[in-house]
Amino acid sequence: MSEAKQQALLLVGASGGVGAALLEYLSSRTSLVCIPTYYRNKPRASHFFWIHYNSREIESTRVMFEEISKEYNVVLVIDASGEFFASKIQRSSAQDIGGVISTNLIAPLILAKNAQEFMQVGGKVVFMSSIVSTMQITGSSVYAASKAGLERGVLALSSEFSETGHGICGIRLGYMDYGMTYKLNEKTRKEISEKLSDKKFLNISILGEKILEIINSETHKVNGMLYEVK
Repeated sequence: MSEAKQQALLLVGASGGVGAALLEYLSSRTSLVCIPTYYRNKPRASHFFWIHYNSREIESTRVMFEEISKEYNVVLVIDASGEFFASKIQRSSAQDIGGVISTNLIAPLILAKNAQEFMQVGGKVVFMSSIVSTMQITGSSVYAASKAGLERGVLALSSEFSETGHGICGIRLGYMDYGMTYKLNEKTRKEISEKLSDKKFLNISILGEKILEIINSETHKVNGMLYEVK
């Protein structure tokens, strides 16, 4: 009789930014085996079982799930990947626009498709959106559109996930001191922080605790939800 597979959490985009901070936070607070993915640079001196994943290569998504499923039962998929983009559309090339839409919208839909097939019943998929999807900020049109589309996709897919006994949800993040905020100049960072309730960017613990709440929630209660962390 073969040994039962361990239950695992797949964290896409964990080699930097929000994903890296989230991996560190969750790994010591859940019994699930954390399996992180990287695209360009595999973190050194890490005890995690890292998987290479290029979200723009459609077939690589299925290959990734097939490889993981040989040893683990994936019960949670968290997509912390994404491409930040801030430029007026008139100054943006078609390649720039297509890249952002592909990374932030098309790739997540393909990830959802394969996750639904490979996850065991009760499994959940969590996507990261952004408060920018609800705002009108000059230069944010492409990024905002990709995240708004992702949110609508989560809502529309919830009925399909319900049919297979799975759950899909999104988290609309406020400004966190990881990822895209590092790319803002200090003047802009200060202007943004002054408008925030506590005059500072969010700490990873706020997001981490929401993820732990989702892990411990019944699947049908999570399905179709769009949480706000701000």
